[in-house]
Amino acid sequence: MVSIEMQAAPPAPSEWFLPVSLCWCGGRSSGPSPCSDEYFVCERCGTHVARQRLKPVHVADFYSMERYWHSRQQQKAHPTLNERREIFARDGRVALWLGAIERHAKKESPRTAVEIGCAEGSLLCRLREQGWTTFGVEPDPATAAAVHEATGLDVLGGIWPGATVPECDLFVACDVLEHALDPVAFLNAASHVLRPQGTLFLQLPLVIPGEADFGHITPKVYDPWEHSFIFTRHSIEFLLAVTGFEVIANDQAWIRAHEFVVARKQTRPARNHRLLANLAEMFSLPWRSLMDELNAFARPLGLREFSTWSKIWEYPALWYGGLDRITWRGTRMLDIGSELSPLPWWLAMKGADVTLVETSSNYVGHWEFVKRELKNTNVTWAIVSDSILPAASGSIDVVTSLSVIEHQPDKDRAVSEVVRVLKPGGLFAMSFDIAEPALGMTYPEWNGRALTRAEFEELFKKHPQLHLTYPLEWNEEDLGPFLSWHRLTASHHNYVTGAAVFQKAANQSGPFQRLRNAYSRLKAGLAG
Repeated sequence: MVSIEMQAAPPAPSEWFLPVSLCWCGGRSSGPSPCSDEYFVCERCGTHVARQRLKPVHVADFYSMERYWHSRQQQKAHPTLNERREIFARDGRVALWLGAIERHAKKESPRTAVEIGCAEGSLLCRLREQGWTTFGVEPDPATAAAVHEATGLDVLGGIWPGATVPECDLFVACDVLEHALDPVAFLNAASHVLRPQGTLFLQLPLVIPGEADFGHITPKVYDPWEHSFIFTRHSIEFLLAVTGFEVIANDQAWIRAHEFVVARKQTRPARNHRLLANLAEMFSLPWRSLMDELNAFARPLGLREFSTWSKIWEYPALWYGGLDRITWRGTRMLDIGSELSPLPWWLAMKGADVTLVETSSNYVGHWEFVKRELKNTNVTWAIVSDSILPAASGSIDVVTSLSVIEHQPDKDRAVSEVVRVLKPGGLFAMSFDIAEPALGMTYPEWNGRALTRAEFEELFKKHPQLHLTYPLEWNEEDLGPFLSWHRLTASHHNYVTGAAVFQKAANQSGPFQRLRNAYSRLKAGLAG
C-alpha cells in the first residue's frame, strides 16, 4: 500500500476537515483502497473515497494563491500558477484538450464556454482565439483577479456550485471534479447552465481495470487533503448518468492520471414515475435514507440487509410508489416470498397484520426469533406448495411480492390468486425482473424466467381488475446506465428490474381508495 508523504506537512489545519464514511452514491466502505489506506473503496459504485473532506467554509482559503498555487504546488513538485502557462504551451496538453472538445462540441457560432477551476487560463485563452465567448471560475477571488489581469479573461472568484455563470454550450472542469466535495451537486449545477445537448469536458484521474495504480505518481493522486474522490471508469459513468449526462467518449488521456471524459447533457422525457430501476433514484437521498432505515432495522434481527443489490432501488420504489400513503395500523397484509426480508416485519411494527408466505419451512425458526424480539407484532406465516395463497377471497388489504414472479412457473395463476385475495380497492405492490433478449439481456435459467416488457403488459391485460396507480411508461433512457451498474454487482445480472403498484378495482373500501375518496371530497369542496 502506498503512503502519502505530503501528510508530514499538511497544507491546512486538521480542523478544516471532517471525517467521511459515505461515498457520493451513499455507499459505505468495502475495505481500504489498495493504493492508500487514507481511502476506502465504495461497496456500491467502486469509487475510491478519501476518509476526510475539506469543510465547505474553508474551500476558498485552501485554494488561495499563496497556500495552494505556490506553497502546495511546490510541495508536490507541481508547477505554480505563474509557471503553468509556459509549460502547458509546450507540453501538448492544451492541444489535446482542444482536439477532444472540437470533435464533440457544437460547431455553430456563437459558442460560450465556462471553465470551473480555470487556473492560469490556458484553455480559455485558446478557446477565445477560436471564437468562443469564455468565462472562468476560481474559488479564491485574489487568484481570479490575478488571472484576469494577466490574460484579460472574464474570471469570477467564487465556489462552484454557487457561483453565477452564463448559460453555455461547453462546460469544462480539468483536474477539478476529484476535488469536489459534492460531485452530484457539482454536475447537477453544470447541467443546469448547459444548453440542450451541451458538452461537458472533464480531465481527471480514473482507476482503470487491469492497472493497479498510477505508477510513480500514485501518492500525488491519492492525496486526501485535496482529492475527495478517485473515480473508476465505471463510477464516473454512473455519476454522470445520475446527473443527467450521457458519456460519449471515455478512452483518451493526456498522460496517465489525466484521463478525458466527454459527455453530453441529456434531454430526458418528463416522467412522474419510473417503472424500471434507475441510478438517479437509487443513489438519491430519499432512496438511500429509506434503505438506511430498513438496514438499521434488519441488522439486530438478523434479517437481510441490502447495499449493492437491486433491492436498494426496489424497496424504495414500492414505498414511494404508494405504500408510504397507507395507514398501516389494522391493515391486513400478505407478503409473498418473505424469506428474511425486513419489509414485512418493518410494516408489522407500524401496525400491519402480516402473513408471511414461503414455499419452504427453512426460515420458520428465524421468524420465531424475530417475533419474540419484536414482541407486540401481529405476524403469522404459512408454508405453501403452489401458487394458492393462504387467505380467503377479498380478505387482504395489501399484497407485497419482491422479485417473486420470475420464479413462478404459472405467472397467470399467481396473479389470479393475488386478485382473488385482495379486497376491492386493495393494493398489489410487486417488483419484478425484466430481460429483453433483443437488447442483449439474458436471464439465468436456474433463476426462473423473467418477463419482457411486452409479456408484462400482456400478463396484466388478462387481469383488468388490477390498475396501475400511475401511467404505464417504460423509462428506456435509464436502461443502459442501470445495466452497466447491475452487471458489476454479479456476472449473471444481465437484466433490469422494475417495480409497480396496482390497485384492485374498487368500491368504497380499501386503504388506498379511502385516501382517494377523501382527496376527491376535499377537491370537490374547494371547487364549490
